[in-house]
Amino acid sequence: MTTIRKADYYYGALLSALVNGGLAPALFEKESDNRQIYEVTTNKASYIIYTKYNTNPFGSKDFTWSFVFGDNEISEISKIHLENSKEKEIIFAFICAQKQPSDSNQIIAIVRWDEFLECVDLQKAQVRGTPRLSIKAVKGSHKLRLYGSKRADVLDGKDNTIRIERNRLSSL
Repeated sequence: MTTIRKADYYYGALLSALVNGGLAPALFEKESDNRQIYEVTTNKASYIIYTKYNTNPFGSKDFTWSFVFGDNEISEISKIHLENSKEKEIIFAFICAQKQPSDSNQIIAIVRWDEFLECVDLQKAQVRGTPRLSIKAVKGSHKLRLYGSKRADVLDGKDNTIRIERNRLSSL
């Protein structure tokens, strides 16, 4: 008998969104519950989607999810990019959820490679703690805000985040 793990629900949400959008994803690689990697081809491009989920946001009005990348994940991401970036676009799908799901607090943030690199230092040249990307959902905003261990959310008292559309998944 197959057991259903907690991770299956969150990765299943991404797969459901992809299939409902008319795409047919294929599992590219699976080694652990920490992440999944899918391969998707659309009429626009071919993608490798590196996926992670987090169910522990912080904040009471605006929610922020932080995704931490260990040394093995950083090496894996670099290797995937090196081996596949000529044929496929590498993107990230961050499933931002809560332990008690509702329609209003579940987000799938699609982050492009260049945006990821602006927030996470793959070379670890900047020592600002563990490599991390954070996604902030500001209540009432149609955009998500990205920042991370390489990019502060506030710089000189001003917003320094990268703003991305909430509904990017539909544009693949």
